[in-house]
Amino acid sequence: MPTIASVEVSVHSVPFDGVAVRQGVGNMIKRDLVLVRIRTDDGMEGIGECHHGLNPTAVAEVVRHSMAGTLIGCDPHDMEGIWARIYNHQIRTHGLGAGSVIALSGIDIALWDLRGKLLGQPVWKLLGGSKKRMRAYAGGMGLGWQPPETLVEEVGKYVGQGYTAVKLRIGDNVTDDRARVMAVRDAFPDLDIAVDAATRYVPTQLPELVALAEDARVYWIEEPYAPDNLIAYAELREATRIPVAGGENHFLRQAFRDLFEARAIAIAQADCTKAGGISETKKIMEMAGAYHLLAAPHTSQSTISTSANVHLLCALPNALIYEADISALNPWRDEVASDGLQVVDGHIEPSDAPGLGLTLNEEVLARYPAIPGPCYVPPWWRG
Repeated sequence: MPTIASVEVSVHSVPFDGVAVRQGVGNMIKRDLVLVRIRTDDGMEGIGECHHGLNPTAVAEVVRHSMAGTLIGCDPHDMEGIWARIYNHQIRTHGLGAGSVIALSGIDIALWDLRGKLLGQPVWKLLGGSKKRMRAYAGGMGLGWQPPETLVEEVGKYVGQGYTAVKLRIGDNVTDDRARVMAVRDAFPDLDIAVDAATRYVPTQLPELVALAEDARVYWIEEPYAPDNLIAYAELREATRIPVAGGENHFLRQAFRDLFEARAIAIAQADCTKAGGISETKKIMEMAGAYHLLAAPHTSQSTISTSANVHLLCALPNALIYEADISALNPWRDEVASDGLQVVDGHIEPSDAPGLGLTLNEEVLARYPAIPGPCYVPPWWRG
């Protein structure tokens, strides 16, 4: 019986020449990858990803110095036991809250990959799912704040690639947000258009937000308010027929329980790299199903996050759609694994390979050392 012999974590960053995307969470200046590797005493390796948490080197430190020692000598198949051990020691009390959950997320994903490799099965099969071809929407780091005419041009590029759904960035100001969204709707009458405010709206803007969403017939309104403002979310749901989506900035099933009980959202967007790993995100999305809610996971930085969320979607009866990253430059999506999943004609599906089905390109990782600090920065940021 193999046991866990080592847990390693590394950070890799690719800087941009200037600002890549302007949006509600800030101007994007680099792309970070927090990579977790778990190895057994017989040499098998599983890989996972933690969300960068706007402080990737700090997240890595939590994995390296607070959690890694907890796993040494453990049975890699005892995933519920390992998860509970870390939760009880690092999250339940005296931990770093969301930072600890993000760190645990990468560990859990790596354990699922490792377990799949040990058993010779893809993660989607271990989760009790079946291989599915999922519809994808053009989201991720693109379609940001820009003049309506260039936004329409960018959307047209993705429609030409086979996407039937996109997500636009709002949360700038009501006037410009409306102009951008309506321009895209006028240009593409049949396109599914979600909008993401990145928590930058306030409840007093509810009438304008509802008018924008309904006039443009948007697919969903994502994270209009601060994550803890459940009352405002519920009021928005009462005010419009447009579905409200959220959960990207909620952590663990307890927070999602409160979100669901408040009737705050219709679409749950828990992220495997943030909410507690594949194990916890599956529980969250199954709980969402009990409230008759749909599952559309937020997707993180790399092909590892892509694979984790696609495998999970294949095991969810309430799965809705996959979020595809459309960044102009992202080696974590395009280069870090030669066998990474790809969106083809607006759809994506997992491989049949064991685990997450990924083989890392070590040369690409070595090319990009860590750059501490946030990847999204406000306009006044001085570094």
